[in-house]
Amino acid sequence: MASAAAALNTCSVPLLAVRGPGAVQLVTSPAHQDEINKVQVFDVENSRLTCFSRSGHQFVIANKDDIQVYCCNINKVLYSLPKRRINAMEYSPQDTYLLLFEPFTTVQGEDEKPNLTIHKSTNGELVGSYIQKKQNEWAPIWSNNEAIFGRIQTNQVWFYEPPNFERYVNRLNIEGLQMFSLGKSNPPYTIATFIKGKKGIPDCVRLLSYPDLKSTIASKSFFNFDHVNMKWNFKGSALLVLCSTDMSENSYYGDTMLQHLNRNGDSSSIQLSKAGPIYAIEWSPIADEFCVVYGFMPSKATIFNSKCDVAWELSSGAKNAAYYSFDGLHLALCGFGNVAGNMEIWNIKDRKRISQIEALDTTHFQWCYDNYHFITATTAPRLRVKNGFKVWRLTGELIYEYKTNENQELWQVLWQPGTYNRGQKAPIVAPDGSAPGKPKAAAAYRPPHLRQTTRQVPKLHDEVPVKSASQQPPRVPKPGGVEELFTGDLEKDKKIRQVHKKLQQIKGLKERLANGDKLEVDQLEKVKRENELIEEMENLRL
Repeated sequence: MASAAAALNTCSVPLLAVRGPGAVQLVTSPAHQDEINKVQVFDVENSRLTCFSRSGHQFVIANKDDIQVYCCNINKVLYSLPKRRINAMEYSPQDTYLLLFEPFTTVQGEDEKPNLTIHKSTNGELVGSYIQKKQNEWAPIWSNNEAIFGRIQTNQVWFYEPPNFERYVNRLNIEGLQMFSLGKSNPPYTIATFIKGKKGIPDCVRLLSYPDLKSTIASKSFFNFDHVNMKWNFKGSALLVLCSTDMSENSYYGDTMLQHLNRNGDSSSIQLSKAGPIYAIEWSPIADEFCVVYGFMPSKATIFNSKCDVAWELSSGAKNAAYYSFDGLHLALCGFGNVAGNMEIWNIKDRKRISQIEALDTTHFQWCYDNYHFITATTAPRLRVKNGFKVWRLTGELIYEYKTNENQELWQVLWQPGTYNRGQKAPIVAPDGSAPGKPKAAAAYRPPHLRQTTRQVPKLHDEVPVKSASQQPPRVPKPGGVEELFTGDLEKDKKIRQVHKKLQQIKGLKERLANGDKLEVDQLEKVKRENELIEEMENLRL
């Protein structure tokens, strides 16, 4: 078993790594100090990549000539490696090893050369090198304790046990194997595999146990999907599988489906209450629950528990991303990309929305490791104008803003990992006394030719006075409708409406069964839940 890296991050204030065309800078956190100090400036042009180690004690810069490994604890470059074409790099889970990847190339008449190398992070010593032709699956997948790691080959996964990097000690061989994932659990480890089917044979995701690799723990089959994305919970005991197609008859964006498997052998499809694509799935870092953002705009966000039942519904809106804070106590729901940059911060324990923030043109979001601040940035090449970044409190106050000069670009901004106290810097206040970033109510439309004048917009018709509530005729519930079941409690009535809708769907499915129709597996599972839903309805009406 590999030993953990000796060095830990001893910085009391988190650093911020800022990468641009002319240099890479390490500066002190704008959220923790009144004045930002430049800790280190690397005068490297067109740096390709930067990354922190997982504990934050090291920082790596890749440029056109080599890579430099910098120690944040002692403010010193530890060593450099003559690597000219690095386009991906990362650390092993315990920071013991640094992994570097170069694109695979061949020269006629010469033997193939290794393009994936593994180095000791303390001194750069080369301990392993491999030929890795596929860039998408370049990174070996490690167990959390670094006892094993696996590399995917054609229809195979080779498993190694450090410090033996020369030859694999175990091998998984499955026809049609496309990808695999390793749960973050203690031994025995759980391996997830995606097997692409052939004509008449469905695609399949299987859970296997290491080192046995013969018996299947759980499996789920499906047809007609092009891609899968697999995410484990923090214990490595349950897996979410997001299946997607590039395009479909129903939608230009393709179809999506979410599956759930666990180490107990259970597997199920996640039932979503709104049609449309699935934009984001995220596990809580501390609890066995997950958030799904889905549905045609305005999208929905729902928290599901370990049994894949709805725990609670968050607000609907123009959102397509979700980010848990590292302590799992807060959740950011965001609308980025082709959606306006609106964000909502939610308190998971109290199930309340803390703040609403507007950050237009955001291309990057990251929580600070103090779990109280986060950063939003506009970076190139996604957007080449108005580049810069902002630091916010989760309560909605803007703490710091940096804007590049005209025609300048910002490429990357990263928080340094570690354990830090909350920064207490005072928020920015606009000249008019308002707080920047707060969503503003939309003003009435004015035609372009009237925007610089005080003239009134002509009315097309007289306004009709709105009747007060006392003048409105009382609403009479429809006989036999769901409103007859309402209790007067808004929260309960909302849940009653949802349960009633599911019971009506089950009623329709049972009628189809009576007529001899064949139902899908998911529909049969829904019918089996009828008694459970009836009991839930009775409890809600108490």
